[in-house]
Amino acid sequence: MSTVLVVEDSPVAREVVMKILQREGYDVVGACNGIEAMDCIHSQTPDLILLDVMMPEKDGITMLQEMREEPQYKELPVILLTALSDETRMKKARELGVCEYLVKTRFSYDELVDQVGKHVVRH
Repeated sequence: MSTVLVVEDSPVAREVVMKILQREGYDVVGACNGIEAMDCIHSQTPDLILLDVMMPEKDGITMLQEMREEPQYKELPVILLTALSDETRMKKARELGVCEYLVKTRFSYDELVDQVGKHVVRH
C-alpha cells in the first residue's frame, strides 16, 4: 500500500486530508510540523509527502531543504499545501523539486486526490 505523509500544523485540516486519502485507499501518516515529519521520514519513508508551508518550529520550505540534502530523499515526491499564493515561495519550492503547489483556498478535494494519484499508486 502506498503511504502518504500529511504534514500540517492545523489538526482539523490534517485530519480532513488524512481521512480523504484513507478513503481513497492510501496508508496515511500525519505530522504537525517539519521536525515531526523528518522523524517520520527517517523511521518509515513515505511514497509521497503533502507538506504545509507555514508551520511552527520548522516550516515546510526549511524541512524540504533539509530533506533534499539527504541523497535517499532527493527524488521523494512532495506536494506543497499552503494558504498563501507567494511567487517567491513557489519558485523556491520548484527549485527544490516539488511536484505540485496547491493553494488551500483554491483546490477541491477531488483535485487533491487527482494530484496525489499522479505521483503514487493507491491500492
